[in-house]
Amino acid sequence: MKLLFALTVTASLLLGASSKLDDRTGLVWQDNPKVENIEKSYHEAKQYCEQLKTDGFDDWRLPTLSELYSIVDMKRERPALGYGFEMRVDEWFWTAIPFAGDPKKEAWRLSMSYGEAEPSRQGRTLHVRCVRGKRMR
Repeated sequence: MKLLFALTVTASLLLGASSKLDDRTGLVWQDNPKVENIEKSYHEAKQYCEQLKTDGFDDWRLPTLSELYSIVDMKRERPALGYGFEMRVDEWFWTAIPFAGDPKKEAWRLSMSYGEAEPSRQGRTLHVRCVRGKRMR
């Protein structure tokens, strides 16, 4: 029990209050009020994540569709987001994946309301949740 407490405290200290470690994937997710408040176009979202400096890290990026989908819990809705996140926004979020049908104008987005994904015009403003760690395919 002491070891579990020590690991939990250590992980919290290492990650800080603005991010959350996903134990299943090893990815670290942005989890601060900016997730709830910021909406950006696709290109602005990519730039925002690349320039993000939080909890002492500067290697943030926009997640792939599979990465963002990895935090969806299909047994939940509004939001369909796994446990442990402080910022529980049930809106559309950008992914880093351009839509193959029109990659210069559309990119994939994922709804945290029910977990559905669809392409969207890159000029639309959507929510952004940045990620860091080894990229999943």
